Amino acid sequence: MSAADGKTPRDEYEDARKLRQLLELRAVVDDFIEEGLLQRKNLAEVMRTMLPRVCDLVGARAAFVQSYDEDLKVSIFRAPKDVAIPDWEEILALTTHERRETVTVTKGNDLIIAQPLDVAGEWFGRAGFIVPADAFEAEDPEHLHALLDIACEELDNFLFSIKAAREKHKVMMELADALRHRVLSEGLQQAVKVLSGAMPLDRMLLAYVAQEDSAATLQVQLFEGGKLSMDTMTGAYDPKIREEGRDWLYGRSNALLERFNFVGAQEEVLISGVTNAVRVGKVVATSKNHSFNTYDRELLAGFTGFIRQRVVDFNKEWRRLAASFSQHDVARLLHEDNYEAAFLAPREAQVAIAYADIAGFTRLSEQILRTPSAVAALVEAWSAEAVRLAWEHGGVFDKMVGDCIIALFGPPFYDHAPGERLAAALRWAVDIREMTRKFPERPGFEVLREEGLSVTIGVHLAPLFVGTFGPNRNFTGFSSGMNNTARLQGTAKRDEILVMSEAIDALPKGHEFGFGEERTAAVKNVAQPLRFRALEHSRAERPLEHSRAGRSLE
Repeated sequence: MSAADGKTPRDEYEDARKLRQLLELRAVVDDFIEEGLLQRKNLAEVMRTMLPRVCDLVGARAAFVQSYDEDLKVSIFRAPKDVAIPDWEEILALTTHERRETVTVTKGNDLIIAQPLDVAGEWFGRAGFIVPADAFEAEDPEHLHALLDIACEELDNFLFSIKAAREKHKVMMELADALRHRVLSEGLQQAVKVLSGAMPLDRMLLAYVAQEDSAATLQVQLFEGGKLSMDTMTGAYDPKIREEGRDWLYGRSNALLERFNFVGAQEEVLISGVTNAVRVGKVVATSKNHSFNTYDRELLAGFTGFIRQRVVDFNKEWRRLAASFSQHDVARLLHEDNYEAAFLAPREAQVAIAYADIAGFTRLSEQILRTPSAVAALVEAWSAEAVRLAWEHGGVFDKMVGDCIIALFGPPFYDHAPGERLAAALRWAVDIREMTRKFPERPGFEVLREEGLSVTIGVHLAPLFVGTFGPNRNFTGFSSGMNNTARLQGTAKRDEILVMSEAIDALPKGHEFGFGEERTAAVKNVAQPLRFRALEHSRAERPLEHSRAGRSLE
């Protein structure tokens, strides 16, 4: 007998054996978990090889673990695979999230011990052994519980990592789904709501550009408690916010952070690409817990990554649409979840068509401008202004053929009656004629002042099959009316605006336009001569008030 504690040599031997068994079990479970992580095995694979080895070490005829699998479903794993667990309902009842009791049950010749799985206070399931009762003396259930506890300690962190990884993946998928929303602002709101449900997000400030160049529109959104509380895309806001947002984005000032009390918060930078590192936005966020843990930061990094890609995709979509439509109309289109089918799919409609061409362009190019760079400078500047005026009057830029601008009035929303579409086209024609007359006054185009600059314009209202066509999804139209408008423009003299006679009849009563006598012209490949009248005066030159259901992104 030991003098120190009254234990016999046999007692000391048993203590040593039990300690070795505990240490060996810990090592075995740890090895299986490490192997599983290194070889990227799923939970079922790890359990299939580990549980039989645990049974051998413990002297159990069976072992079981019930916990979350990779699909976040509570699954049961056992060895042998089809073993029946005695008193399973009682074990379930005692090891629930609410009760969390240890279990010691004798059932026939079996001793069943079980306990809840618990990680940092969070319930993760249950585990247990089934041991032949006659294999142990009366005091051994305590040692069995110690063995089970050791195994559970090693297992808990592994199970938690599986659940955490799966939850993170689930959140990431939800964020990706939210940001697939066609309307960017709606997608961002849904994504922030998802993020707020997965981490202790208190407030978030987001600034991003609508395109990748320095002149692009910058949007600023403030979220509080997961809800949008300020948005430069909609609603009233201080005009200085956009300027402060741009300064913050490019590192010139933190005035925006000071305005919304975000100084010292966690910040993430959004980059559009690795090669060019174009900065498209920033996110700054605060935690309800005063700081973000590693898991929170990973979610926030994933969130900003999805936003980065969505903003880049949005910019590409914006630029594609902005090739044909005004900023106002692009904004309205992108606020419609199914805008392609609703507004851009090819359809037949009464559309006002206008062709505007610089008069005598060939002679100007060869005798006055002479150099290719001078010719290109004129076409670039004049066409940009002509397209801007088309958008100002509610029109769509169809295409440019040489120095001829083609504009359509009516698409994509068809908010106005056909006669009003024609009136808009005529107002554009009047404005483009005036713009062209004054063009030589611009710096850099002094060489045109002696000769002057003028246009020839043809306008028509006709049925058109119009929408997006071809591999590049260009917005254009097709019809004989389109072709006849081109022929009409070719008939016009210097500074003439010619309008098809049949179209004039569709103008609204009391319109502001005056026309000359009807004229005719025989044109190639057309059976009947064109009948048209020249626009002689317009009482008003203001743009048509173009109806818009959406908000601008300006």
